[in-house]
Amino acid sequence: MALALSSARLRVGSLEVDSRVFVAPMVGITDAPFRQLARELGAGLVSTEMVAAEGVIRGIPRVMSYLDFPQDVRPVGAQLVGGDPKAMARAAQIAVQRGADIVDVNLGCPVPKVTSRGSGAALACDVRRAADVLGAMVRSVDVPVTAKMRIGWDHDSINAPELARALQDVGVAMVTVHGRTRNQKYKGSADWNEIARVSDAVDIPVIGSGDVDDIGEIKARVEAGVVDGVVIARGALGNLWRIRQASAYLERGELVPDQTVEERLDLTRRHLQLLIDYYGEQRALVIGRKYVAWAIKGFNGASALRAEVATLRTVADLDRIFDRAREAGLGPEGWFMPLFTSGEG
Repeated sequence: MALALSSARLRVGSLEVDSRVFVAPMVGITDAPFRQLARELGAGLVSTEMVAAEGVIRGIPRVMSYLDFPQDVRPVGAQLVGGDPKAMARAAQIAVQRGADIVDVNLGCPVPKVTSRGSGAALACDVRRAADVLGAMVRSVDVPVTAKMRIGWDHDSINAPELARALQDVGVAMVTVHGRTRNQKYKGSADWNEIARVSDAVDIPVIGSGDVDDIGEIKARVEAGVVDGVVIARGALGNLWRIRQASAYLERGELVPDQTVEERLDLTRRHLQLLIDYYGEQRALVIGRKYVAWAIKGFNGASALRAEVATLRTVADLDRIFDRAREAGLGPEGWFMPLFTSGEG
């Protein structure tokens, strides 16, 4: 059962984290540069994007590149997806050998190409099989094994409390619960009453996910013992500063003001520089186009600027776009918040 917030840091198995605000694994988002920036902003735990266990075992270069853990970004988790106990256990061992501090299992991804293979949210439907998979992983590694799930496949088959108890029984150290069903995907509202039912069912830490927007509400939920912490996902896209605000308020009661236009553009520029340092200029600026587009949407004349973002190739191009955005100023509708609809369970 979740406990009321105290001055003690949260423990996940053998690991202690310095903030109860985590960042969710997100496909195409939570690469090494993103994780570095999220930790700098106060996230207690960051993770790789969802990684297929079979690809890890086969040593596919593109898949293995996701399991890169620079030593100055800790603690960091590797999120694996799959449905075979032996394969998941072996992939967990490889992830730990490469530097993961935690191994997380995706039991929430709603995407058909994942669920059709009996993984993600589909694996969560079979409590015994899910427990077999995670139990094998717990026995295979000496770091905490955790899981991220949804409340159920649909509203007629909500099983998150039962699943969480079964996972606790096989040694899982923490569960994260997204308060939507698989069939909801990313529509509708997260049901925090169902998340609370999971907290009531287990003694391990429970982290809440879904519609994590209001920092006052986040703090109230943790202090009331509804959850032990929260995961921020889509709420940080286009506004990474939300991580700093949530962590500062939850951990210290400090209200950090919103960023100015200049500060938000500077933070995005910092993110792009981390991408450049990691990938090299050419690849980084292709990867970073979405972040630039999110940063400038909402500015006067943004549609013309976005056309330039689509062909962004050099640092000079990047700085010119940001300079023009500063000159144009924020439009009357204010900041744009992007909608992220895949790869995060």
